[in-house]
Amino acid sequence: MDAAFDLFTAFALQLFIIVDPIAGVPVFLAITPDNTRQERRTMAIRGCLVAFAVLVFFILFGRLVMTYFGIETSAVRICGGLLLFVISLEMLYGRPTGTGTSRREERLAEAKEDVSITPLAFPLLAGPGAIATCLIFAEPARTVLSLLALLGGSALVFVVTCLLLLRAETLLRLLGALGTVIVTRLMGLVLAFLSVQYVIDGIRNAFGL
Repeated sequence: MDAAFDLFTAFALQLFIIVDPIAGVPVFLAITPDNTRQERRTMAIRGCLVAFAVLVFFILFGRLVMTYFGIETSAVRICGGLLLFVISLEMLYGRPTGTGTSRREERLAEAKEDVSITPLAFPLLAGPGAIATCLIFAEPARTVLSLLALLGGSALVFVVTCLLLLRAETLLRLLGALGTVIVTRLMGLVLAFLSVQYVIDGIRNAFGL
C-alpha cells in the first residue's frame, strides 16, 4: 500500500508539472476571447475529460504498444527524459513549449467555436510530454494496485486542472503575468532534474551498469 501511495504521489506531481495548467490558463483565455463564461466552462470540462481519456489509454495499453513495436524500457526512459528535458528548458526560459500549442494553432483556435478537443485537450494538456511520462511510469507497473495509483494520480491532476481552468480569469488576475512565469520556471527546474535522472536510469539499464 505504501509503494502504491508513493507511486501515486510521484506520478501526480510529475504529471502536474508536465501538464502545467497554471501556464495553460493564459493560453486558454487567449484562444477563447469571444466565448462566454458558460462556453468556457463547457470547453474546460470537455477538454480535461478528453485529455484524461488519452492518458488513460497510454497508462493501460502503453506497455502493449511498446511490446508491439519492440521498444525497450531503457529506450522509453532515455527518449522520454530527453523530450522532458527540452520541455523543461523551454519552461525555464519562459517560452511556450514546442510540444504544446504553436502561435499558428492559437490563431486558428481563436476562430473556432469549440477548442476543447484541439488544441486544448491535445496538445496543450495531453501532449507528448504527458504521454511520455505515462509510458515511463506505466511500463514497470505490473499490479492492479499500481495501475490504479497511476489512474488515480492522472484523475487528480485533471480535476485540479479543470478547477484552475474554470477559475482562469480569477487565477490570472491573482498571479499576474509575472507570477505565472515564476511558477512555470520553478516547475521547469524541477522537471529538468527529473528528466536527467530518467536519462541516467535509461543508460544504466541499457548497458547493465
